Amino acid sequence: MQIINNKIIIVLIISIFAFQNIYAAGTRKNFLSHGPSVSAFSQGETALNSLDDPSIIYHNSSLLSYFDYNNVSLSRYNLFDGTSYNAAAINYRLFDNLFLGFSAIDLASGDIEIRKDPFDSPKTVQTNQWAYILAAATTIKPIDTSIGINLKYIYYDLYEKKDGGFATGIGLSKYFDNVDIKYTQAKFGIGLSMQNIVGTGIKLDEYKEDFQCIFRLSTLMEIPIIYRLETKDTLTLSLDIKNEDACNELFAGLEYKFIEKYAIRCGYYPEHITAGFGINISAFTVNYSIDFNELDLINRFSLAYRWNKKKRLKNELEKEAQAALNQDRLSQQQAQEMFDKAKEFYNKKQYLYSSDILQKIIMDYPTYESPNVYFEKIKKMMKEKSSSSFDTDFDEYAYWAGYKNYYEGNYDQCLKEWMKYLQFDNKNKEITEYYNKVNDIVTNSIEEQKKKQFEFEADTLLKNGIILYKNKQWVECIKHMEKLQEFLKKSQYTNTSFNYYSYAKEYIDKSVKEITKTLKNTKKSVQENIQEPQEENILIDEKLADEKYKEGLILYAKGKYFEAEKMFELALRLNPNHQRAINALKHLK
Repeated sequence: MQIINNKIIIVLIISIFAFQNIYAAGTRKNFLSHGPSVSAFSQGETALNSLDDPSIIYHNSSLLSYFDYNNVSLSRYNLFDGTSYNAAAINYRLFDNLFLGFSAIDLASGDIEIRKDPFDSPKTVQTNQWAYILAAATTIKPIDTSIGINLKYIYYDLYEKKDGGFATGIGLSKYFDNVDIKYTQAKFGIGLSMQNIVGTGIKLDEYKEDFQCIFRLSTLMEIPIIYRLETKDTLTLSLDIKNEDACNELFAGLEYKFIEKYAIRCGYYPEHITAGFGINISAFTVNYSIDFNELDLINRFSLAYRWNKKKRLKNELEKEAQAALNQDRLSQQQAQEMFDKAKEFYNKKQYLYSSDILQKIIMDYPTYESPNVYFEKIKKMMKEKSSSSFDTDFDEYAYWAGYKNYYEGNYDQCLKEWMKYLQFDNKNKEITEYYNKVNDIVTNSIEEQKKKQFEFEADTLLKNGIILYKNKQWVECIKHMEKLQEFLKKSQYTNTSFNYYSYAKEYIDKSVKEITKTLKNTKKSVQENIQEPQEENILIDEKLADEKYKEGLILYAKGKYFEAEKMFELALRLNPNHQRAINALKHLK
């Protein structure tokens, strides 16, 4: 299906940019060449990343489908000599899959003095150009692509000459979530829009003037930045190509957003450099941008207010979700303190101390991604640096080689390397501590035998779990790998345990993904699932079902209802008798 979706999008791109060539050149650009979105403007007028500003419907009305909240915004651009560009916009979720938007834009000239001749007394007047946009958007679910249409009324009041006319536009957009990139998962977006493709034009002089057609192809790549315990920082790169008046132009933008509240931006559009920032304060969003051009600096401001259309009921699900969120925050605070300590050791190049703390976070708080990224980074660095002793100092090489052998369980070789290191620096507390720990294991034959027995049991459990995965017994595989993880947590051989723990987690995640795929193909309602008779030998994983239900509660408390629904469905798939998941899905439906 994904291949078919991609082919459809490629055909649409080619069709739209071929379609634009049927329009004759020569129409005149006007204030509608620039959209009123301040957040988009500070990113060089790129479109796809401005989903907190409803005035973005000017660029592509299909983007209404991705707004999490109802939203209203006011914006103002201070231009030259009293000229200003003002806008108001609103988006509203009318039904579950129908979104409406309205925008009003005004280009005001400021005070202008006109005379009939040089000796005439001046008359102070103002001119205005107006655009009113009514838009609607929905998502075509079989191809997971949003489509939007808009009707635009454009009115020119040039004091002595006035006229108005209508124009229509269409937009498409699609996002690809969780695209694997090394160490993280990125988000890609693509959008197409055609503005003023059908219109009446306006007649200010003897001849009627058509509204210029604007064709825009927008792309976006959003990359999570692993810095905090939870990945909330993102770097977004945007690139748009616009065809207007038979002329192609390039637009590019960057945005760095941290802790989901603050954003800094910069961008380029033809012959202009822009920059700006955005701040989320409670339900308000403030955006500012500046345009560095050859004439003067142009300041742009906007204020937006977000609200939810439906009042959230104080029901049992909401209370349970809030309790889960509070518990998660306490858990996160403890994990964050450990993670900060691990990063402190990391910065001091005390990688053994750092790795032990990171391993504990990964095993005790498996939902967090950043510690695993740091640990993999350390292991990769140690492996690369210990591959050759010719490119570095001998003592540093001995440290790295010892680290590599320690985490691979090669204790004899580890001791040899660290013994070399201690010849150079016998006061290194970290190496001395770990050298003594490994030496105790090696010199104690009973302890060595226990270690071998532990590795044999862990290896057997892991192999049996992999067999279950290959046989597509995913729930049974998850239960088996969880049993392995519990066995590993009781072990004193932390480095060896963690290697097995990582394999077990990998197969649990892979099994969950396979189960999730079956959810996408299931069209039955919640009620049908409840009434469906359960087979006596059905495999149930109550523990993982409870974990996924809890994740769903946290997502629900954060207002991420669609993501919460998926987690509740997954909990129900892992345990069809999970009554709380059933009730939660009923409430969401």
